[in-house]
Amino acid sequence: MESSSQLSQTGMWGRFTSKQIFLFILSAGFLIRLAVSLGYLPRMHKDSYDYFNQADILLSGGYENFFPNGYPFIIALFKMAGGNAATDLLALLNVIMSGLSVYFVYRLAKVIFNNENAGLIAALIMAFFPSQINYTRWLTTEVPAMFFMLGGFYYYVTKRQWLSGLFFGIAVIVRTEILPIVLVLLVLDTFHFKRLNIAFIATLLLPIIFTGSYCYAKTGVFALSGHGTVNILTSVTASGGDIDWSFDDNHPEIKTSKQALALYFDYFKENPAGFLKARFMNFWEMWGYPSDMQGSRGTASRLVIAAGNVFLLVCGISAWWVNRRKFNVLIMLIPFVVITGIHIVMFTMQRYTYPVEPFMILLSAWTLTRIFQTRTLFPDLKF
Repeated sequence: MESSSQLSQTGMWGRFTSKQIFLFILSAGFLIRLAVSLGYLPRMHKDSYDYFNQADILLSGGYENFFPNGYPFIIALFKMAGGNAATDLLALLNVIMSGLSVYFVYRLAKVIFNNENAGLIAALIMAFFPSQINYTRWLTTEVPAMFFMLGGFYYYVTKRQWLSGLFFGIAVIVRTEILPIVLVLLVLDTFHFKRLNIAFIATLLLPIIFTGSYCYAKTGVFALSGHGTVNILTSVTASGGDIDWSFDDNHPEIKTSKQALALYFDYFKENPAGFLKARFMNFWEMWGYPSDMQGSRGTASRLVIAAGNVFLLVCGISAWWVNRRKFNVLIMLIPFVVITGIHIVMFTMQRYTYPVEPFMILLSAWTLTRIFQTRTLFPDLKF
């Protein structure tokens, strides 16, 4: 079988070099994101207004402990520097982070599989994957969470532990559901290498301690976010795209996360079949055929999303299974497992898969590379 470098020169990519192909993919990825993000499509999601409001509170010297304040910190910084141009600059920042995520996916696939073609195919998919392009325009936490998490994994795999920890730390204060991903990675790292990753832990804690301490100074509570009770209450009856956003308003007697959890488990005990169906519908919303979002998502969009989901699940999990004994491949599935698990038991929206998609894309790229180079995924399997 030809080596990956030979194929990239003569077989798979014709007369173009790998560097030329990658630069073309990266440039095209940036340009299409720029066109979508700086065009006339909407940028402000309903959550965006809350993030901007929290940023304004920060700028006024206060602190709103609801959504994680990582993204409001970024918004506040851009408002200070850019004034009325802040939203345009934030949209441009999204383009830069999303475009650089193509680079991270390319490098991760290339390094963990030791295969140039896997890296190039991963970059190609990432550059043109519909949801990766579409969500770049929204001023929400999706893009920065994905960017910093990807950077964290990239610097971890390339053994720059202090940078990895710092990137993960920023990702956590932007989106706290990334913290379980980091904890799972740390546990696996400790058992696999039989040592405590001090450099990683030290820089990981810097953004977390800063944010929590600032929250404590302003509110008297050390916390990264304060919407846990609301999230649990919203999850009680959530079923896929059917989410009762007013459920917490209808239960003013619930004041703490402990009380909310009790109500959550009461619902499970009273209606276990309905509870389990709702959990399946959450999975289906993320990785199956998503809802129409109360009429705002058309059939064509839903079919495109579903097709992408099938591709990522089949090709991504296949690649993980074949390479599961390789530690750096094994850990690439952590984001999928953790984020999917969290939103199965809570509530979900299809966009919550966005930060996970790059990891499934780079795994899927190995599957496609294997098919292209050997014409079969399981050469030793006999029927």
